[in-house]
Amino acid sequence: MAKIYPQIIKGKFRSIKDITLIGLFLLYFCGSWIRWGRGERSPDQALLIDLPNRRAYLFGIEIWPDEIYYITGALILAALGLFFVTSLLGRIWCGYTCPHTVFTDIFLKIETFFQGDRNKRIKLDSSSYDIDKLTRKVATHISWLGIGFLFAFGWVGYFYDVKKLLQDLITLKVSGNATIWLFSLTASTYLFAGFVRQRVCMYMCPYGRFQSAMIDKETVLVTYDNERGEPRAGEGEQERGDCISCNKCVVVCPMGIDIRDGLQMECINCGLCVDACNSVMEKIGKPLDLIGYKSSVISNDQQKSKTILKHIFRAKTIIFSLVFVIVAGVMLYSLTNKSTCILSVSKDHGALFTVIPDGSIRNTYDIKIFNKSSRIKNTELTIEGMENIKFMVQDISEYVDKYNLKIKPDAELEYRVFIKIPNDNYNFKQKDIKFILKDLNTNEIIVKHNSFVVSR
Repeated sequence: MAKIYPQIIKGKFRSIKDITLIGLFLLYFCGSWIRWGRGERSPDQALLIDLPNRRAYLFGIEIWPDEIYYITGALILAALGLFFVTSLLGRIWCGYTCPHTVFTDIFLKIETFFQGDRNKRIKLDSSSYDIDKLTRKVATHISWLGIGFLFAFGWVGYFYDVKKLLQDLITLKVSGNATIWLFSLTASTYLFAGFVRQRVCMYMCPYGRFQSAMIDKETVLVTYDNERGEPRAGEGEQERGDCISCNKCVVVCPMGIDIRDGLQMECINCGLCVDACNSVMEKIGKPLDLIGYKSSVISNDQQKSKTILKHIFRAKTIIFSLVFVIVAGVMLYSLTNKSTCILSVSKDHGALFTVIPDGSIRNTYDIKIFNKSSRIKNTELTIEGMENIKFMVQDISEYVDKYNLKIKPDAELEYRVFIKIPNDNYNFKQKDIKFILKDLNTNEIIVKHNSFVVSR
């Protein structure tokens, strides 16, 4: 495939792309620098995936390995969001917010800065090497590598405390794993955004392959108006359409396609051809939007305001949005109300029950309590389910009806608990009981069910 030399164009959609690019870059590079106090034992980076300690931090929320189902929920939300946007606006994600598109756009701006616009770049590449060409090429590739390294630094900063990463880079003390990731991501960004470019979208990304399953006649896509534009100027017809065959829409396209050939898998809905065509229509005094964002319904219907509302609120988009809201609500509720303590109770696998000298029946249980927070937990253990129930924890020598436990941050306690009932209180073979652990600071309550056995 021949190299594509996109021409720089100014216009509404180019400005939207630039604003989006700046916003995404600020969000990406500044996110890891946000601080969030969690106590002395926990990192203060608001967004961090701490692989050595096997947990992720999202502001005040901690996600542990046993909560991997949150990743599933996030993937479902991402898929639903992509389906919803695609059903409305086609591959608008690819054109404005895809990381590959963003970095390719930045690399193209750098290339244009050092080597000039389309015609100058073509002329420069076809000329023999001299000092001027070598200087421009070297400056371009050094800048590409710099941007690639910034991307790698930003990415690794979400897994390796970004302040420490910067300090370790300055002192050349970066860990081996972080060094490998920094070099790998720098090289891959340099390769894909600098050289592969549109081939990623055309041959590697699966999104373009299945977008046709999500669009319909009401989806808004970058579309060429054949009725108005054809026949094109220069084809010999006496009555000609508004298209003057300037090919401006082709030379600005980052994918190198001709939008006048109809809907194509390679089109990423970036709208640059719209800016290019509108700039020509203004010069020749023709109406704008010969190429524009349209759907077959809206472009052919005179009642556009009603059609747009119908286009947005149709069955497909309503279903996608409802499922998205439900999944997001469930995840949000779960994240904000998830327990920071784990209680597990298992009955002793030895004797089912024991008759002690005073005639009481005793059962033995093993309990484990794990503190998943970054502060000391003061808890109270009680057991309910029968009258006059008493229990004894292994480190005390008397039976009580409640017991206070102090658990250090990120610590696990294991206890053996003995429960007994009086000899006149077991007119049953087995009965359900509840182990209740209450956090005295937050009043959070965890309940685990088990059974008390008095006979076989």
